[in-house]
Amino acid sequence: MTNSRHVPAPAPNSGTESFDPATPEAWAALRELGHRMLDDMLDVQSSLTHRPAWQEMPEAERRLFDQSAPIAGIGADAAYAYFRTHILPYGIGNWHPRFFGWVQGQGTPLAMLSEMLAAGMNPHLAGFNQAPAMVERQVIDWFAALMGIPGAGGLLVTGGSAANTHALGVARFAAVRARGGNVREDGLQPWPDGTPAKPLVFYGSAETHGWARKAAEWLGLGHRAFRRVPVDAAFQMDLVALRHMIELDRENGLDPFCVMGTAGTVNTGATDDLHGIAQVCREESLWFHVDGAFGALAALAPALRDQVAGMEEADSIAFDLHKWGAMPFECACVLVRDAAINHETFRAPAAYFAATNRGVNAGGAFFADRGLDLTRGFKALKVWMQLQADGIAKLGRIIEQNVRQARHFADAVAAHASLELLAPAPLNIVCFRYRTEAFSEAALDALNEELLLRLQERGIALPSSTRLDGRFALRLAHVNHRATDEDMEMVLSAVVSIGDELRVEMAR
Repeated sequence: MTNSRHVPAPAPNSGTESFDPATPEAWAALRELGHRMLDDMLDVQSSLTHRPAWQEMPEAERRLFDQSAPIAGIGADAAYAYFRTHILPYGIGNWHPRFFGWVQGQGTPLAMLSEMLAAGMNPHLAGFNQAPAMVERQVIDWFAALMGIPGAGGLLVTGGSAANTHALGVARFAAVRARGGNVREDGLQPWPDGTPAKPLVFYGSAETHGWARKAAEWLGLGHRAFRRVPVDAAFQMDLVALRHMIELDRENGLDPFCVMGTAGTVNTGATDDLHGIAQVCREESLWFHVDGAFGALAALAPALRDQVAGMEEADSIAFDLHKWGAMPFECACVLVRDAAINHETFRAPAAYFAATNRGVNAGGAFFADRGLDLTRGFKALKVWMQLQADGIAKLGRIIEQNVRQARHFADAVAAHASLELLAPAPLNIVCFRYRTEAFSEAALDALNEELLLRLQERGIALPSSTRLDGRFALRLAHVNHRATDEDMEMVLSAVVSIGDELRVEMAR
């Protein structure tokens, strides 16, 4: 019996092969398939309100992913049929108007089309003398000005973890250079005079995202280098504690070099006192970095700009355009005030990328010399096209809309006898739970966890969860440009209804 996945015999030598269609008829068939793909995606996106927020993939559908690699292809039409059947219905659901899980943007139809254009051009964004590189440089310039640090260097990267780690790497390079060393040549020890280097340490609040630990480990500083500063009742960094820790660490032979403020913490949306942190950094000669993964973009909304005041004093800022910027994944941005030191941190001259006065390599590997990646895709086009089409002002209005909706939701939670707000909601994250005096804390945790799962599994909505002061919290993180006031009301109503249902079930 012939195995359909057995490697076939070589085809007769009939010339070269290509992944392009081989005939005009084949090109026409691919064109028709492409139009069908586009129509299908737009059909889904235009009808999301009438679809479940999430649905579990049935076991029968999962079997495709147990198959071995196809030796002989099945053709584009059949491959697309697999996509429509096995993949399209079973995503995480973040494009849905009632998706409020973690902080994941929805993408936009225009940005989706822009991704197709970027993939069609397929330019290599190490740099080069090409229009795509000019697009990225322009996008960086736009956001440097919008964030209050015009002239800053930077680039687009995969996500907030990469952007923040990039900035911390520049801060480490600058700190070692200020101490007479060269971390790129010699690492962290010893200093040029032969004396041992004191261990470098950096600071962020106890609410800092998990990227900081990974960055400390990856940059060779070690997990212990990340110093977690206590927070106050509003989940903001305690600046008195920060000053004390810096002083104590120096007395104990450690070497502080950076403080990270957060604009929009991952758990509650709190923003640290950025002006206050900037003042500490000036007095202590420390690098000031702002992790603004989603909150930094509040600067684009006139009514919210004061919430991130002080960000313009930072030495570096990181934020994700695939969060509150509504872009498809992946698209984050890192900005470094001193563009020259950003370049010095990463530049790696190579003969095969030597800049020329004219031609394709005029200007050299601009972006590759400002970050870790040499090979880079055309992330900037979707941002550029969306902003050209709709403008910064519209993005700012949608950000304000999200905050208004989140605050209204928080007020409704606080006013409801069966719901409890577990943290302030200063921006766009609401942490809350269903509660009843008849249940213990452990029972309330179990009830709310089951409530979350039923919300998701029934396809009603998709919030996520966290723990605050040891209590299980439903976490509504709102960066959703598709959510209406009716969607918010539906989520609240469903939470109460399922909570009531569970209270009865668990009391039996």
